Amino acid sequence: MSIKNLALVGILAFAGVLMARAQTSECQLCGTWVLLDRIDRTAAGQALDEPNLGADAIGIIVYDRAGNVSVQLMKRHRTDTTAAPQATQITNNSAATGGYDAYFGKYEVDTKAHTVTHHLIGAIALADIGKSLTRSYEFVGGELRLSFETTNNGVPVRRTLRFRRAA
Repeated sequence: MSIKNLALVGILAFAGVLMARAQTSECQLCGTWVLLDRIDRTAAGQALDEPNLGADAIGIIVYDRAGNVSVQLMKRHRTDTTAAPQATQITNNSAATGGYDAYFGKYEVDTKAHTVTHHLIGAIALADIGKSLTRSYEFVGGELRLSFETTNNGVPVRRTLRFRRAA
């Protein structure tokens, strides 16, 4: 058995364990969520333009009761000039390729820490497969807000993505 096959078997076995953990009688995250905006802020509170997908990106995130997650994000005014892959700048982030970022996998929720961790099984960027991405979550006025620490052109920022439930 090749190393790739062994890694895939390991990922799938781990995903089965996570699926059991994610199943709950109440699943606040469960459903389809539509992206409203994604904003990068410095520690001083300054908003920075995010060059890869932009503040006004479009997208969805889907969580189901079986512990599956799927994420699709795209630069709103995507053109051929956005075709170059964007480098992932830190471990807790995924890479956009050509103005598009997408991945799927399993998720687990830590209700005490208010975090959700996405365990990537498949992704548009090959380097993202196998990553675990942790996001803080909160519900504010019917919105889902996911946030995490990353960098924007080398500047440390907190990226916040706001979603509303799909109709």
